[in-house]
Amino acid sequence: MGGGSKAMSLAVSPGATYQAIVDKGESLCTESLVKIFALSTFAGCFIGFGALLSLTIGGSILPAVASHGSGLQTWVYAALFPVNLLFILLSGSILYTGATFTTPSAVIEGRAVWYRSVFVICVSWAGNMVGGWGFAIFTDWCGLNDGAVAEYVVKIAISKVSKGWGKIFLRGIGCNWLVCMAVFLCTMAQDMTGKYVGIFFPISTFVACGFEHYPANAYALPLAVLALQKDEYNTPEGPGFGTMLWENLIPCSLGNLVAGVIIMSMGNSFFFGKLKTCPCLALGKKKEPTAEPTAAEPTPQQQAPPAQAPTAQPQLPAMPAGSQPDW
Repeated sequence: MGGGSKAMSLAVSPGATYQAIVDKGESLCTESLVKIFALSTFAGCFIGFGALLSLTIGGSILPAVASHGSGLQTWVYAALFPVNLLFILLSGSILYTGATFTTPSAVIEGRAVWYRSVFVICVSWAGNMVGGWGFAIFTDWCGLNDGAVAEYVVKIAISKVSKGWGKIFLRGIGCNWLVCMAVFLCTMAQDMTGKYVGIFFPISTFVACGFEHYPANAYALPLAVLALQKDEYNTPEGPGFGTMLWENLIPCSLGNLVAGVIIMSMGNSFFFGKLKTCPCLALGKKKEPTAEPTAAEPTPQQQAPPAQAPTAQPQLPAMPAGSQPDW
């Protein structure tokens, strides 16, 4: 207990966390788009690792599901899935969902230009798609897209493309609200344990609740499409690429975008950044009555000096008549 060392806080304040998010967004907006694409492709692959883990374990407990209900399978999937975001956030990889939060925050705070934010968001979207598709092909080549995994992912894919455009859009909003909270909490924590706790609860919550995450779907849906090419898993209800894109990935991406830009970026700027000083916030405030300024009393130095009596001019002596002055 002795010693003079200063205790280190394991978490910074929300305001400081938001400023760190802005710093990250500014850094991304000045980064090479080639590097953004590469980091986003890596992130798509990391998503695949976590999703494959969840599919492998979740698909292998079907006998337990039969006796305990599907909630057990959902819980296992949700508990295992967050490992991918730990890989992504701590390695510096880039998810489309996170980019919709960090880069608009930098724009709002005047630290980046809007078109660079648009570039980063679009490139990260494409990179996540390439990474997801690539890792799905890798999974299939490894022979891991068979058996319970293939059956489970086809079941998930059919469910994801049959809910309707509007519901997927709204579920995308709910998902990225939680994903961006995971980014926020991970940034807030200053130790490894705190970072993983900050990631685990928001991510497992969105998975268990059934919200829609574009980067995760960009892996799971292609994996299902590949499984559907095999006779033993083929079903007429299985989605093709066009159905997968229109019925899920597009509305999901738009919902994720709304949550990242409007709810998280603008919301946190309203609490901790420039938007809290927006002039519209003063519309409902009544102006305080101000007293009319009164003329200040002049100081003695400022008062006019008193008038002095005129002094008598000296009289010259009269000269005798006829005399001339002696110049």
